[in-house]
Amino acid sequence: MEKNQTIIISGPTAVGKTAVAVELCKKIKGAIISADSRQIYKYLDIGTNKEGILNGNIRQIDGINQYLTDIIGPDQKYSAKNFEEDAQKYEQIILKEQKIPVIVGGTGLYIKAFLYGLDDLPNANESIRKEIENIILEKGLDYIYNLLLKVDPISANKNKGNTQRLIRAYEIYKITGKSMTELLQSSQKVDKRKKFKHIVLLTNRETLYQRINERCKNMINSGMIEETKRVLDMGYSTDCYGLTGVGYRHIIKYFKNEISKNDLIEKFAQDTRQYAKRQITWFSKQKDITILNIDNNTSFKNILSVLF
Repeated sequence: MEKNQTIIISGPTAVGKTAVAVELCKKIKGAIISADSRQIYKYLDIGTNKEGILNGNIRQIDGINQYLTDIIGPDQKYSAKNFEEDAQKYEQIILKEQKIPVIVGGTGLYIKAFLYGLDDLPNANESIRKEIENIILEKGLDYIYNLLLKVDPISANKNKGNTQRLIRAYEIYKITGKSMTELLQSSQKVDKRKKFKHIVLLTNRETLYQRINERCKNMINSGMIEETKRVLDMGYSTDCYGLTGVGYRHIIKYFKNEISKNDLIEKFAQDTRQYAKRQITWFSKQKDITILNIDNNTSFKNILSVLF
């Protein structure tokens, strides 16, 4: 490894990224920066699979610091641009402590923003955003999806079921008259140059899906429903940003008697599997990566050999 080289460990949900990162940090004297768009929310721990404990404002997993979890309330917005700036700040803090930054997570856009910067897209327009949100409240998310499908089918299909990203894509069209896909394709953003090693962890698809099924079931049985109720009892609305994520939005439907508990678990797992599939596609297409296929027999020594 080069001096001051940042390590990125990405891949689909449930592949085992955090466990690998923690062991790696012990070996190389590192600290973790979380690149997870759901773990940023306070109070939502079970459904985002947070590990370790909070020590002040910093989460610690087996003695390893993990930054950028538990940083905002469930009703607050957080963008890839926010992550780019925050991750760079903590990268410098970790380096000044003579440690190695290890960025870990499955939110591909966060990692891309950190490594290469963001494409030139318009800033959010609050009035248009509110207009779209009101349409969703009145007519449902599928209505916006179908509108977006007519003007930007690539963004619509890529982000189907993701409320925030569908809103953003349609908002961009309303602001510019052009699709987000078109704007991204025409962008001539110059890559930032960083010293980094990006490892994408993958595993057998059947094994991954079994882990996801079991994880979703365990989350529900371990108190995710009660956790959601606590957040609602704190005064947060059912459509706040933190509760639009996979699992939480299904629990909201359960509270509204729209689905049974068994349906909740099944739909939660199904949507998580679909999300994992999209993550695999995304990360496999990124540049400057080393793909590492792991299974239960992969030793940590094998993983370290990719870095050293």
